[in-house]
Amino acid sequence: FGLEIDDGDLIHADRHGAVVIPANVAAKLPDAARLCERREEPILGIARDPGFTVEKLKEALAKAAEIH
Repeated sequence: FGLEIDDGDLIHADRHGAVVIPANVAAKLPDAARLCERREEPILGIARDPGFTVEKLKEALAKAAEIH
């Protein structure tokens, strides 16, 4: 399907498709994954809370957006 892959690139593939991560970007993946985890934490926390409300979700989304 035209996916270009260079020597040293990482490939992530699953039933939804594939993505190529260039070798020069691979070293940044751990930091990017930690950032995603920190941003998702407030959202997942409220989504799992028995007291979930749309208002609390909006607050969690705003909090997540502030994480850099």
